[in-house]
Amino acid sequence: MMLSLSPSPHKPKPKIQLRSSLFILMISLIIVLLTDSVFYTYSKRMLSSELETKLELIADTIAISIKHSKAGEKYVENLIGQNLRTASLALQYKLDPDIEKVTNEELVLLSKELMVDHITLMKRSGDDIIGYKSTEPKEINMSTKNWSRDWFKAFNQLLDTKETNVKTGQALPNYWSGPMNTSMSDPQYVDKWGYYYDGRTNYILDPYVHDTFFRDYQRETGVDAVINEMIHGYTDHGAEEIAVFNPPIFLGQQEQYKKEGYTWFTDREILFGSYTMKDKRDQDMVQSVLKSKQTQRLLTNIDGRSYLKMFIPLQLDIPVVIGLTADYEKVQNSLNQQQRNLLLLIATTAILAFILVILSFRFINRNREATAESVQEVYVDHIGSLFRSMKEQRHDFNNHVSTIHSLVHLKEFEELSRYTAELIGETTALNDIIQINVPALSAIVQSKVIQAVERKITFQHDVANLKDIPLGAVKATDLVRIISNLVDNAFDAVSLPNKEGDKQVRLVGYADGHSLIFLVINNGAQIPSELLARIFEPGFSTKNPDDLHAGLGLSIVKQLVDKYDGTVRVSSTESETTFTITIEV
Repeated sequence: MMLSLSPSPHKPKPKIQLRSSLFILMISLIIVLLTDSVFYTYSKRMLSSELETKLELIADTIAISIKHSKAGEKYVENLIGQNLRTASLALQYKLDPDIEKVTNEELVLLSKELMVDHITLMKRSGDDIIGYKSTEPKEINMSTKNWSRDWFKAFNQLLDTKETNVKTGQALPNYWSGPMNTSMSDPQYVDKWGYYYDGRTNYILDPYVHDTFFRDYQRETGVDAVINEMIHGYTDHGAEEIAVFNPPIFLGQQEQYKKEGYTWFTDREILFGSYTMKDKRDQDMVQSVLKSKQTQRLLTNIDGRSYLKMFIPLQLDIPVVIGLTADYEKVQNSLNQQQRNLLLLIATTAILAFILVILSFRFINRNREATAESVQEVYVDHIGSLFRSMKEQRHDFNNHVSTIHSLVHLKEFEELSRYTAELIGETTALNDIIQINVPALSAIVQSKVIQAVERKITFQHDVANLKDIPLGAVKATDLVRIISNLVDNAFDAVSLPNKEGDKQVRLVGYADGHSLIFLVINNGAQIPSELLARIFEPGFSTKNPDDLHAGLGLSIVKQLVDKYDGTVRVSSTESETTFTITIEV
Protein backbone atom coordinates (compact mmCIF):
# COMPACT_ATOMS: atom_id res chain seq x y z
CA MET A 1 0.00 0.00 0.00
CA MET A 2 1.31 3.37 -1.02
CA LEU A 3 1.26 6.16 1.60
CA SER A 4 1.17 9.84 0.77
CA LEU A 5 1.27 12.99 2.90
CA SER A 6 -0.36 16.18 1.68
CA PRO A 7 -1.08 19.40 3.58
CA SER A 8 -4.64 20.17 4.65
CA PRO A 9 -6.40 22.54 2.29
CA HIS A 10 -7.54 24.72 5.22
CA LYS A 11 -5.01 25.53 7.89
CA PRO A 12 -6.56 26.69 11.17
CA LYS A 13 -5.31 30.10 12.12
CA PRO A 14 -5.02 31.33 15.70
CA LYS A 15 -7.67 33.90 16.46
CA ILE A 16 -7.22 37.09 18.41
CA GLN A 17 -8.62 36.64 21.89
CA LEU A 18 -10.77 39.77 21.65
CA ARG A 19 -12.86 38.88 24.68
CA SER A 20 -9.74 38.54 26.83
CA SER A 21 -8.32 41.81 25.53
CA LEU A 22 -11.61 43.62 26.19
CA PHE A 23 -11.72 42.16 29.71
CA ILE A 24 -8.18 43.42 30.33
CA LEU A 25 -9.12 46.83 28.96
CA MET A 26 -12.21 46.95 31.18
CA ILE A 27 -10.15 46.11 34.25
CA SER A 28 -7.61 48.74 33.21
CA LEU A 29 -10.41 51.27 32.68
CA ILE A 30 -11.83 50.55 36.14
CA ILE A 31 -8.37 51.02 37.65
CA VAL A 32 -7.93 54.27 35.73
CA LEU A 33 -11.35 55.53 36.86
CA LEU A 34 -10.55 54.67 40.46
CA THR A 35 -7.25 56.47 40.08
CA ASP A 36 -9.13 59.41 38.57
CA SER A 37 -11.48 59.49 41.57
CA VAL A 38 -8.54 59.45 43.97
CA PHE A 39 -6.84 62.16 41.92
CA TYR A 40 -10.04 64.25 41.93
CA THR A 41 -10.39 63.97 45.70
CA TYR A 42 -6.69 64.70 46.22
CA SER A 43 -6.79 67.70 43.84
CA LYS A 44 -9.90 69.05 45.58
CA ARG A 45 -8.18 68.83 48.94
CA MET A 46 -5.04 70.45 47.56
CA LEU A 47 -6.91 73.33 45.89
CA SER A 48 -9.11 73.84 48.95
CA SER A 49 -6.05 73.76 51.16
CA GLU A 50 -4.31 76.25 48.89
CA LEU A 51 -7.33 78.58 49.05
CA GLU A 52 -7.49 78.24 52.83
CA THR A 53 -3.77 79.00 53.07
CA LYS A 54 -4.32 82.16 50.99
CA LEU A 55 -7.13 83.24 53.30
CA GLU A 56 -5.02 82.55 56.38
CA LEU A 57 -2.23 84.70 54.90
CA ILE A 58 -4.79 87.46 54.30
CA ALA A 59 -5.92 87.13 57.93
CA ASP A 60 -2.31 87.40 59.10
CA THR A 61 -1.81 90.47 56.91
CA ILE A 62 -4.99 92.07 58.28
CA ALA A 63 -3.97 91.27 61.85
CA ILE A 64 -0.60 92.95 61.32
CA SER A 65 -2.30 95.84 59.53
CA ILE A 66 -4.78 96.31 62.39
CA LYS A 67 -1.99 96.42 64.97
CA HIS A 68 0.05 98.88 62.91
CA SER A 69 -2.99 100.95 61.94
CA LYS A 70 -4.19 101.17 65.52
CA ALA A 71 -0.86 102.68 66.47
CA GLY A 72 -1.07 105.11 63.54
CA GLU A 73 -4.70 105.92 64.19
CA LYS A 74 -3.94 106.49 67.86
CA TYR A 75 -1.20 108.91 66.87
CA VAL A 76 -3.49 110.79 64.47
CA GLU A 77 -6.31 110.87 67.01
CA ASN A 78 -3.92 112.30 69.61
CA LEU A 79 -2.81 114.96 67.12
CA ILE A 80 -6.45 115.93 66.66
CA GLY A 81 -6.83 116.01 70.46
CA GLN A 82 -3.78 118.28 70.77
CA ASN A 83 -5.18 120.61 68.12
CA LEU A 84 -8.48 120.75 70.01
CA ARG A 85 -6.57 121.78 73.18
CA THR A 86 -4.87 124.52 71.23
CA ALA A 87 -8.27 125.61 69.95
CA SER A 88 -9.53 125.57 73.56
CA LEU A 89 -6.75 127.95 74.66
CA ALA A 90 -7.61 130.28 71.78
CA LEU A 91 -11.28 130.16 72.76
CA GLN A 92 -10.48 130.96 76.40
CA TYR A 93 -8.49 133.96 75.24
CA LYS A 94 -11.39 135.33 73.17
CA LEU A 95 -14.36 134.42 75.37
CA ASP A 96 -15.63 136.05 78.52
CA PRO A 97 -14.86 133.88 81.58
CA ASP A 98 -18.49 134.13 82.62
CA ILE A 99 -20.68 131.75 80.67
CA GLU A 100 -23.67 134.04 81.01
CA LYS A 101 -21.88 136.67 78.93
CA VAL A 102 -21.14 134.32 76.05
CA THR A 103 -23.64 133.98 73.20
CA ASN A 104 -24.27 131.07 70.87
CA GLU A 105 -23.79 133.36 67.87
CA GLU A 106 -20.33 134.26 69.16
CA LEU A 107 -19.48 130.58 69.38
CA VAL A 108 -20.58 130.03 65.77
CA LEU A 109 -18.23 132.76 64.55
CA LEU A 110 -15.34 131.39 66.61
CA SER A 111 -15.91 127.81 65.37
CA LYS A 112 -15.51 129.02 61.79
CA GLU A 113 -12.46 131.07 62.70
CA LEU A 114 -10.76 128.16 64.52
CA MET A 115 -11.95 125.63 61.88
CA VAL A 116 -13.76 123.32 64.26
CA ASP A 117 -17.20 121.90 63.58
CA HIS A 118 -18.86 122.88 66.86
CA ILE A 119 -18.20 124.48 70.24
CA THR A 120 -20.09 123.69 73.45
CA LEU A 121 -19.65 125.29 76.87
CA MET A 122 -20.48 122.97 79.79
CA LYS A 123 -21.19 123.77 83.48
CA ARG A 124 -22.42 122.09 86.61
CA SER A 125 -26.10 121.99 87.27
CA GLY A 126 -26.84 120.35 90.58
CA ASP A 127 -25.41 116.80 90.43
CA ASP A 128 -25.21 116.96 86.65
CA ILE A 129 -22.97 118.58 84.11
CA ILE A 130 -24.86 119.98 81.13
CA GLY A 131 -24.22 121.69 77.84
CA TYR A 132 -25.19 125.32 78.50
CA LYS A 133 -24.12 127.24 75.40
CA SER A 134 -23.39 125.63 71.98
CA THR A 135 -23.24 126.03 68.22
CA GLU A 136 -25.32 122.83 68.07
CA PRO A 137 -28.80 123.50 69.49
CA LYS A 138 -29.22 119.85 70.47
CA GLU A 139 -26.24 120.16 72.81
CA ILE A 140 -27.94 122.88 74.91
CA ASN A 141 -29.22 121.53 78.26
CA MET A 142 -27.97 118.03 77.31
CA SER A 143 -27.25 115.95 80.45
CA THR A 144 -24.02 113.99 80.74
CA LYS A 145 -24.36 112.18 84.04
CA ASN A 146 -25.69 109.05 82.33
CA TRP A 147 -22.99 108.94 79.70
CA SER A 148 -21.24 105.59 79.57
CA ARG A 149 -17.65 104.74 80.44
CA ASP A 150 -15.31 107.45 81.77
CA TRP A 151 -16.83 110.65 80.38
CA PHE A 152 -18.77 111.99 83.38
CA LYS A 153 -15.98 111.04 85.76
CA ALA A 154 -13.43 112.98 83.66
CA PHE A 155 -15.69 116.07 83.55
CA ASN A 156 -15.89 116.18 87.36
CA GLN A 157 -12.12 115.74 87.71
CA LEU A 158 -11.58 118.73 85.38
CA LEU A 159 -14.04 120.98 87.22
CA ASP A 160 -12.41 119.99 90.50
CA THR A 161 -9.06 121.05 88.95
CA LYS A 162 -7.74 117.57 89.49
CA GLU A 163 -5.57 115.61 87.10
CA THR A 164 -7.81 113.45 84.97
CA ASN A 165 -7.34 109.82 85.74
CA VAL A 166 -9.56 107.57 83.65
CA LYS A 167 -8.84 104.46 81.55
CA THR A 168 -9.73 105.88 78.17
CA GLY A 169 -9.08 109.04 76.20
CA GLN A 170 -6.15 111.47 76.12
CA ALA A 171 -5.12 113.32 79.29
CA LEU A 172 -3.08 116.57 79.09
CA PRO A 173 -2.67 119.44 81.59
CA ASN A 174 -6.16 120.79 82.40
CA TYR A 175 -7.44 118.85 79.44
CA TRP A 176 -9.04 115.54 78.53
CA SER A 177 -10.09 114.29 75.09
CA GLY A 178 -12.49 111.39 74.84
CA PRO A 179 -12.14 108.61 72.26
CA MET A 180 -13.88 109.07 68.94
CA ASN A 181 -17.48 107.96 69.14
CA THR A 182 -20.95 108.56 67.81
CA SER A 183 -22.36 111.97 68.67
CA MET A 184 -25.17 111.90 71.23
CA SER A 185 -26.73 115.01 69.74
CA ASP A 186 -26.35 114.02 66.09
CA PRO A 187 -25.78 110.24 65.71
CA GLN A 188 -25.04 110.54 61.98
CA TYR A 189 -21.58 111.81 62.94
CA VAL A 190 -18.63 110.22 64.69
CA ASP A 191 -16.85 113.06 66.51
CA LYS A 192 -13.67 113.84 68.40
CA TRP A 193 -14.14 116.11 71.48
CA GLY A 194 -11.71 118.11 73.58
CA TYR A 195 -12.48 119.35 77.13
CA TYR A 196 -10.44 122.14 78.74
CA TYR A 197 -10.76 123.77 82.19
CA ASP A 198 -8.02 125.54 84.19
CA GLY A 199 -10.22 127.38 86.76
CA ARG A 200 -10.16 130.81 85.04
CA THR A 201 -13.65 130.32 83.65
CA ASN A 202 -16.88 128.99 85.12
CA TYR A 203 -17.37 126.50 82.31
CA ILE A 204 -15.61 123.71 80.43
CA LEU A 205 -14.55 124.57 76.91
CA ASP A 206 -15.57 121.79 74.48
CA PRO A 207 -14.55 122.32 70.85
CA TYR A 208 -15.11 119.21 68.68
CA VAL A 209 -14.76 118.08 65.09
CA HIS A 210 -16.35 115.42 62.91
CA ASP A 211 -14.29 112.37 61.93
CA THR A 212 -13.90 113.44 58.27
CA PHE A 213 -10.13 113.80 58.43
CA PHE A 214 -9.73 110.73 60.59
CA ARG A 215 -11.91 108.59 58.34
CA ASP A 216 -10.01 109.82 55.28
CA TYR A 217 -6.82 108.70 56.99
CA GLN A 218 -8.33 105.30 57.76
CA ARG A 219 -9.61 104.93 54.22
CA GLU A 220 -6.25 105.80 52.65
CA THR A 221 -3.79 104.09 55.00
CA GLY A 222 -5.74 102.13 57.59
CA VAL A 223 -7.17 98.63 57.86
CA ASP A 224 -10.00 99.34 55.42
CA ALA A 225 -7.42 100.39 52.83
CA VAL A 226 -5.59 97.10 53.27
CA ILE A 227 -8.86 95.15 53.03
CA ASN A 228 -9.85 97.03 49.88
CA GLU A 229 -6.47 96.24 48.31
CA MET A 230 -6.83 92.58 49.23
CA ILE A 231 -10.21 92.38 47.51
CA HIS A 232 -9.92 94.80 44.59
CA GLY A 233 -6.15 95.04 44.05
CA TYR A 234 -4.23 93.80 41.02
CA THR A 235 -3.23 90.57 42.77
CA ASP A 236 -5.98 88.00 43.21
CA HIS A 237 -5.72 86.98 46.84
CA GLY A 238 -8.84 84.86 46.61
CA ALA A 239 -11.08 86.84 49.01
CA GLU A 240 -14.42 88.27 47.89
CA GLU A 241 -15.31 89.90 51.21
CA ILE A 242 -13.48 90.51 54.50
CA ALA A 243 -15.09 91.48 57.79
CA VAL A 244 -13.59 91.96 61.25
CA PHE A 245 -16.41 91.03 63.64
CA ASN A 246 -16.91 92.71 67.01
CA PRO A 247 -18.13 89.53 68.77
CA PRO A 248 -20.04 91.00 71.78
CA ILE A 249 -22.11 93.20 69.48
CA PHE A 250 -22.36 90.75 66.58
CA LEU A 251 -23.57 88.01 68.91
CA GLY A 252 -25.97 90.37 70.76
CA GLN A 253 -24.29 89.66 74.07
CA GLN A 254 -24.67 93.29 75.21
CA GLU A 255 -27.34 95.84 74.49
CA GLN A 256 -26.42 98.18 71.69
CA TYR A 257 -26.84 101.89 72.21
CA LYS A 258 -29.15 103.05 69.49
CA LYS A 259 -30.77 106.37 68.95
CA GLU A 260 -32.88 107.32 65.97
CA GLY A 261 -31.77 104.20 64.16
CA TYR A 262 -27.99 104.84 64.51
CA THR A 263 -25.49 102.40 66.00
CA TRP A 264 -22.79 103.76 68.29
CA PHE A 265 -19.35 103.82 66.63
CA THR A 266 -17.76 101.84 69.46
CA ASP A 267 -20.68 99.41 69.46
CA ARG A 268 -20.71 98.52 65.76
CA GLU A 269 -20.91 94.85 64.67
CA ILE A 270 -18.20 95.12 62.00
CA LEU A 271 -15.05 96.91 63.11
CA PHE A 272 -13.44 96.85 59.67
CA GLY A 273 -14.40 95.73 56.18
CA SER A 274 -17.92 94.87 55.05
CA TYR A 275 -20.49 92.19 55.77
CA THR A 276 -22.96 91.71 52.91
CA MET A 277 -22.44 88.02 52.08
CA LYS A 278 -24.34 86.54 54.99
CA ASP A 279 -25.18 83.02 56.09
CA LYS A 280 -27.50 82.13 58.97
CA ARG A 281 -24.74 79.98 60.45
CA ASP A 282 -22.23 82.86 60.73
CA GLN A 283 -23.09 83.64 64.36
CA ASP A 284 -22.58 79.98 65.31
CA MET A 285 -19.20 80.03 63.58
CA VAL A 286 -18.09 83.20 65.41
CA GLN A 287 -19.29 81.73 68.72
CA SER A 288 -17.36 78.49 68.02
CA VAL A 289 -14.18 80.43 67.18
CA LEU A 290 -14.37 82.40 70.44
CA LYS A 291 -14.91 79.22 72.43
CA SER A 292 -12.30 77.00 70.76
CA LYS A 293 -9.86 79.70 69.62
CA GLN A 294 -9.54 77.60 66.46
CA THR A 295 -10.24 78.49 62.83
CA GLN A 296 -13.64 77.36 61.56
CA ARG A 297 -14.67 76.71 57.93
CA LEU A 298 -18.03 76.80 56.23
CA LEU A 299 -19.15 75.99 52.68
CA THR A 300 -22.23 77.96 51.72
CA ASN A 301 -24.33 78.94 48.72
CA ILE A 302 -25.14 82.60 48.17
CA ASP A 303 -27.18 83.72 45.17
CA GLY A 304 -26.57 80.40 43.42
CA ARG A 305 -22.76 80.42 43.82
CA SER A 306 -20.58 78.37 46.15
CA TYR A 307 -18.44 80.20 48.68
CA LEU A 308 -15.93 79.14 51.31
CA LYS A 309 -16.11 81.06 54.56
CA MET A 310 -13.31 81.04 57.11
CA PHE A 311 -13.53 82.47 60.63
CA ILE A 312 -10.15 83.13 62.26
CA PRO A 313 -9.57 84.31 65.87
CA LEU A 314 -7.55 87.47 66.54
CA GLN A 315 -6.64 89.11 69.84
CA LEU A 316 -6.72 92.93 69.93
CA ASP A 317 -7.82 94.97 72.94
CA ILE A 318 -10.66 92.47 72.96
CA PRO A 319 -10.97 89.11 71.15
CA VAL A 320 -12.25 89.64 67.61
CA VAL A 321 -12.92 87.31 64.68
CA ILE A 322 -11.80 87.86 61.08
CA GLY A 323 -14.35 86.57 58.58
CA LEU A 324 -13.16 85.86 55.03
CA THR A 325 -15.39 84.83 52.14
CA ALA A 326 -13.86 83.29 49.01
CA ASP A 327 -15.42 82.26 45.72
CA TYR A 328 -15.36 78.45 45.77
CA GLU A 329 -16.57 78.33 42.16
CA LYS A 330 -12.98 79.01 41.07
CA VAL A 331 -11.82 75.85 42.83
CA GLN A 332 -14.68 73.87 41.32
CA ASN A 333 -14.00 75.27 37.83
CA SER A 334 -10.34 74.42 38.15
CA LEU A 335 -11.25 70.89 39.25
CA ASN A 336 -13.68 70.51 36.36
CA GLN A 337 -11.04 71.67 33.89
CA GLN A 338 -8.52 69.22 35.30
CA GLN A 339 -11.15 66.50 35.19
CA ARG A 340 -11.95 67.23 31.54
CA ASN A 341 -8.25 67.19 30.63
CA LEU A 342 -7.72 63.96 32.55
CA LEU A 343 -10.73 62.26 30.96
CA LEU A 344 -9.52 63.34 27.52
CA LEU A 345 -6.10 61.90 28.34
CA ILE A 346 -7.68 58.67 29.63
CA ALA A 347 -9.84 58.34 26.51
CA THR A 348 -6.86 58.94 24.22
CA THR A 349 -4.72 56.52 26.19
CA ALA A 350 -7.48 53.88 26.18
CA ILE A 351 -7.89 54.14 22.40
CA LEU A 352 -4.14 53.89 21.87
CA ALA A 353 -3.94 50.99 24.34
CA PHE A 354 -6.75 49.18 22.52
CA ILE A 355 -5.00 49.69 19.17
CA LEU A 356 -1.71 48.47 20.66
CA VAL A 357 -3.42 45.39 22.13
CA ILE A 358 -4.97 44.54 18.76
CA LEU A 359 -1.65 45.05 16.97
CA SER A 360 0.16 43.02 19.64
CA PHE A 361 -2.27 40.12 19.28
CA ARG A 362 -1.93 40.24 15.53
CA PHE A 363 1.84 40.22 15.84
CA ILE A 364 1.71 37.29 18.28
CA ASN A 365 -0.70 35.39 16.05
CA ARG A 366 1.50 35.95 13.03
CA ASN A 367 4.46 34.60 14.96
CA ARG A 368 2.37 31.60 16.01
CA GLU A 369 1.29 31.03 12.43
CA ALA A 370 4.89 31.30 11.24
CA THR A 371 6.02 28.90 13.95
CA ALA A 372 3.23 26.45 13.14
CA GLU A 373 4.04 26.63 9.44
CA SER A 374 7.75 26.15 10.17
CA VAL A 375 7.04 23.11 12.37
CA GLN A 376 4.69 21.71 9.76
CA GLU A 377 7.30 22.20 7.04
CA VAL A 378 9.92 20.43 9.15
CA TYR A 379 7.50 17.61 9.93
CA VAL A 380 6.38 17.24 6.31
CA ASP A 381 9.94 17.37 5.00
CA HIS A 382 11.18 14.66 7.35
CA ILE A 383 8.10 12.48 6.99
CA GLY A 384 8.35 12.96 3.23
CA SER A 385 11.97 11.87 3.37
CA LEU A 386 10.91 8.80 5.38
CA PHE A 387 8.22 7.77 2.92
CA ARG A 388 10.41 8.46 -0.09
CA SER A 389 12.95 6.09 1.37
CA MET A 390 10.22 3.52 2.06
CA LYS A 391 8.95 3.87 -1.53
CA GLU A 392 12.46 3.35 -2.82
CA GLN A 393 12.84 0.26 -0.62
CA ARG A 394 9.43 -1.01 -1.80
CA HIS A 395 10.43 -0.34 -5.39
CA ASP A 396 13.49 -2.51 -4.83
CA PHE A 397 11.48 -5.20 -3.05
CA ASN A 398 10.89 -7.19 -6.24
CA ASN A 399 14.60 -7.11 -7.02
CA HIS A 400 15.32 -8.37 -3.49
CA VAL A 401 12.79 -11.22 -3.96
CA SER A 402 14.25 -12.12 -7.34
CA THR A 403 17.76 -12.16 -5.88
CA ILE A 404 16.67 -14.40 -2.99
CA HIS A 405 14.89 -16.73 -5.44
CA SER A 406 18.02 -16.96 -7.59
CA LEU A 407 20.30 -17.68 -4.59
CA VAL A 408 17.91 -20.42 -3.45
CA HIS A 409 17.81 -21.85 -6.93
CA LEU A 410 21.63 -21.80 -7.11
CA LYS A 411 21.81 -23.25 -3.60
CA GLU A 412 24.13 -20.40 -2.48
CA PHE A 413 22.90 -20.66 1.06
CA GLU A 414 25.82 -18.86 2.73
CA GLU A 415 25.45 -15.88 0.44
CA LEU A 416 21.70 -16.08 0.92
CA SER A 417 22.14 -15.88 4.71
CA ARG A 418 24.40 -12.80 4.47
CA TYR A 419 22.12 -11.05 1.99
CA THR A 420 18.93 -11.62 4.01
CA ALA A 421 20.63 -10.45 7.21
CA GLU A 422 21.43 -7.09 5.61
CA LEU A 423 17.93 -6.83 4.22
CA ILE A 424 16.31 -7.60 7.59
CA GLY A 425 18.44 -4.88 9.29
CA GLU A 426 17.26 -2.23 6.87
CA THR A 427 13.65 -3.35 7.11
CA THR A 428 13.76 -3.36 10.91
CA ALA A 429 15.12 0.20 10.96
CA LEU A 430 12.44 1.41 8.57
CA ASN A 431 9.66 -0.29 10.48
CA ASP A 432 10.80 1.19 13.77
CA ILE A 433 8.10 3.87 13.90
CA ILE A 434 8.53 5.73 17.13
CA GLN A 435 5.72 7.11 19.25
CA ILE A 436 6.63 10.58 20.51
CA ASN A 437 3.97 13.10 21.56
CA VAL A 438 5.83 16.00 19.90
CA PRO A 439 5.15 15.73 16.14
CA ALA A 440 8.13 17.81 15.06
CA LEU A 441 10.46 15.81 17.33
CA SER A 442 8.97 12.55 16.04
CA ALA A 443 9.59 13.64 12.48
CA ILE A 444 13.23 14.62 13.06
CA VAL A 445 13.98 11.37 14.88
CA GLN A 446 12.41 9.32 12.10
CA SER A 447 14.39 11.34 9.57
CA LYS A 448 17.60 10.58 11.44
CA VAL A 449 16.64 6.88 11.46
CA ILE A 450 16.58 6.95 7.65
CA GLN A 451 19.90 8.83 7.51
CA ALA A 452 21.44 6.31 9.89
CA VAL A 453 20.37 3.42 7.66
CA GLU A 454 21.81 5.13 4.61
CA ARG A 455 25.13 5.88 6.41
CA LYS A 456 25.35 2.37 7.94
CA ILE A 457 25.07 3.77 11.49
CA THR A 458 23.31 2.01 14.34
CA PHE A 459 20.96 4.71 15.68
CA GLN A 460 19.05 3.99 18.86
CA HIS A 461 16.50 6.36 20.37
CA ASP A 462 14.67 6.38 23.66
CA VAL A 463 12.42 9.42 24.04
CA ALA A 464 9.94 8.88 26.89
CA ASN A 465 7.30 10.63 29.07
CA LEU A 466 7.59 14.02 27.35
CA LYS A 467 3.82 14.30 27.60
CA ASP A 468 4.27 14.84 31.34
CA ILE A 469 5.91 18.21 30.84
CA PRO A 470 4.60 21.37 29.05
CA LEU A 471 6.67 22.00 25.95
CA GLY A 472 4.99 25.29 25.06
CA ALA A 473 7.88 27.22 26.62
CA VAL A 474 10.28 25.79 24.02
CA LYS A 475 9.66 26.44 20.35
CA ALA A 476 9.34 23.25 18.36
CA THR A 477 11.65 24.66 15.69
CA ASP A 478 14.35 25.37 18.31
CA LEU A 479 13.95 21.84 19.73
CA VAL A 480 14.30 20.35 16.25
CA ARG A 481 17.44 22.41 15.55
CA ILE A 482 19.05 21.39 18.83
CA ILE A 483 18.37 17.65 18.36
CA SER A 484 19.18 17.71 14.65
CA ASN A 485 22.55 19.43 15.13
CA LEU A 486 23.56 17.16 18.02
CA VAL A 487 22.62 13.99 16.13
CA ASP A 488 24.31 15.22 12.93
CA ASN A 489 27.45 15.99 14.95
CA ALA A 490 27.33 12.47 16.41
CA PHE A 491 26.86 10.94 12.96
CA ASP A 492 29.89 12.89 11.73
CA ALA A 493 31.94 11.80 14.74
CA VAL A 494 31.35 8.07 14.12
CA SER A 495 31.84 8.43 10.34
CA LEU A 496 35.48 9.56 10.44
CA PRO A 497 37.82 7.47 8.23
CA ASN A 498 39.86 6.22 11.19
CA LYS A 499 36.77 4.84 12.94
CA GLU A 500 36.89 1.06 13.44
CA GLY A 501 34.06 -1.27 14.40
CA ASP A 502 30.35 -0.51 14.64
CA LYS A 503 29.12 3.04 14.33
CA GLN A 504 26.75 3.66 17.19
CA VAL A 505 24.72 6.77 18.11
CA ARG A 506 22.08 6.91 20.82
CA LEU A 507 19.46 9.60 21.59
CA VAL A 508 17.85 9.71 25.03
CA GLY A 509 15.13 12.19 25.97
CA TYR A 510 13.05 12.43 29.14
CA ALA A 511 11.47 14.82 31.61
CA ASP A 512 12.69 15.16 35.19
CA GLY A 513 10.34 17.40 37.20
CA HIS A 514 10.29 20.70 35.32
CA SER A 515 13.50 19.87 33.45
CA LEU A 516 13.66 18.69 29.84
CA ILE A 517 16.79 16.55 29.35
CA PHE A 518 18.34 15.15 26.15
CA LEU A 519 21.49 13.05 25.85
CA VAL A 520 23.20 12.30 22.54
CA ILE A 521 25.87 9.60 22.86
CA ASN A 522 28.28 8.35 20.19
CA ASN A 523 31.21 5.91 20.16
CA GLY A 524 33.41 8.09 17.99
CA ALA A 525 36.97 9.17 18.77
CA GLN A 526 37.61 10.82 22.13
CA ILE A 527 37.71 14.62 22.16
CA PRO A 528 40.98 15.82 23.78
CA SER A 529 40.38 17.51 27.12
CA GLU A 530 42.19 20.67 26.00
CA LEU A 531 39.67 21.07 23.17
CA LEU A 532 36.47 20.52 25.18
CA ALA A 533 36.28 24.19 26.14
CA ARG A 534 36.45 25.30 22.49
CA ILE A 535 34.11 22.95 20.67
CA PHE A 536 31.16 25.39 21.04
CA GLU A 537 33.07 28.27 19.45
CA PRO A 538 31.72 29.27 16.01
CA GLY A 539 33.98 27.85 13.27
CA PHE A 540 35.87 25.48 15.53
CA SER A 541 35.84 21.79 14.49
CA THR A 542 37.81 18.60 15.01
CA LYS A 543 36.57 17.29 11.63
CA ASN A 544 37.66 17.86 8.06
CA PRO A 545 38.29 21.60 7.58
CA ASP A 546 36.97 21.35 4.00
CA ASP A 547 33.47 20.62 5.33
CA LEU A 548 31.38 23.73 4.62
CA HIS A 549 29.33 23.24 7.81
CA ALA A 550 32.23 22.37 10.06
CA GLY A 551 32.23 24.25 13.37
CA LEU A 552 28.66 25.65 13.14
CA GLY A 553 26.38 22.93 14.57
CA LEU A 554 27.55 22.97 18.18
CA SER A 555 27.74 26.76 18.33
CA ILE A 556 24.11 26.89 17.12
CA VAL A 557 23.14 24.38 19.83
CA LYS A 558 24.87 26.51 22.49
CA GLN A 559 23.10 29.69 21.35
CA LEU A 560 19.68 28.01 21.35
CA VAL A 561 20.15 26.44 24.77
CA ASP A 562 21.39 29.76 26.22
CA LYS A 563 18.25 31.37 24.83
CA TYR A 564 16.24 29.27 27.32
CA ASP A 565 18.78 29.67 30.15
CA GLY A 566 19.61 25.98 29.78
CA THR A 567 22.92 24.16 30.09
CA VAL A 568 25.08 22.07 27.74
CA ARG A 569 27.51 19.59 29.20
CA VAL A 570 29.92 17.34 27.33
CA SER A 571 31.98 14.41 28.54
CA SER A 572 34.32 12.35 26.38
CA THR A 573 36.15 9.09 27.06
CA GLU A 574 37.87 6.53 24.85
CA SER A 575 34.64 4.53 24.63
CA GLU A 576 32.04 7.24 24.10
CA THR A 577 31.26 10.96 24.01
CA THR A 578 28.08 12.32 25.63
CA PHE A 579 26.37 15.68 25.11
CA THR A 580 23.75 16.52 27.77
CA ILE A 581 21.16 19.28 27.29
CA THR A 582 19.06 20.50 30.24
CA ILE A 583 16.28 23.10 29.83
CA GLU A 584 13.96 24.26 32.60
CA VAL A 585 10.34 24.59 31.39
